[in-house]
Amino acid sequence: MTSYIFILCPPYSGSTILWKLVSTSNAVSALPMEGQFLPEVKDIMRQDPWDVEIKLPWEKIKDVWDRYWDQDKPLLVEKSPPNIIRTNAIAEHFSPVYFLLMVRNPYALCEGLIRRNNLKARDAAEFTVRCLKQQAENVEKLDNILCFTYEELVANPESISRKIQSFIPQIGELKYTQRFKVHSIDGRIERGIVDLNTKKIQNLSVNQLKQINSVLRENSNLMNYWGYEYYEPSLHHMFTFINTRTSLLVSRALSKGGKGAARIAKRVTSHFT
Repeated sequence: MTSYIFILCPPYSGSTILWKLVSTSNAVSALPMEGQFLPEVKDIMRQDPWDVEIKLPWEKIKDVWDRYWDQDKPLLVEKSPPNIIRTNAIAEHFSPVYFLLMVRNPYALCEGLIRRNNLKARDAAEFTVRCLKQQAENVEKLDNILCFTYEELVANPESISRKIQSFIPQIGELKYTQRFKVHSIDGRIERGIVDLNTKKIQNLSVNQLKQINSVLRENSNLMNYWGYEYYEPSLHHMFTFINTRTSLLVSRALSKGGKGAARIAKRVTSHFT
């Protein structure tokens, strides 16, 4: 009997690495990309994807996804981030269904939203709070759900893999030591499951951290629910931030060539190393 696995994870929170880990199972068929981006449904699913008032034609969407999944596999997996606000409809149209729910340190999520979506720090923090709140609601209301954090996954991939195997026995072996191609703060790279939180938080300026903290402190209940602590900007962080940003400029200058630009970038770097 075919079952569905939905990875419930906000954007820039490790969903790709979890999706690729799950996809190492011989029992799993994964879509070639996030289901929301498949050409037959992109115009539907990408129209205000985070608007809870929009009702999606799930029968049509399921029909499209079914044509991409290998129906000979017992487990079919999908991971579009906006699915976190549409879990009631998913549970109604996909059965039986397993939910793998994951959240990530809110500062790391904010960094991704700022860097990748060009959001202001406060806007990023408000969206992050919305995601954490929605995920908490999902934990409380959904059946057949396994919940863990990005931090738990990267700290012990073997342990999380075993929990997934216990939760979904038919999934079989998960190759948690495998290297995966991912798009991260380091660009597109192939590597194992590693923790990138520190590097991402170091990429936030002191001013950005202050704005993020102002929002997170207004939502201390969510910080407590998920067990996350506040990160206070410091003088050390300021210099680390400058060094991180300067190193990025060096890397870009070297990749583009031009001895003059590279020399300038190297001189700047020397002041902070």
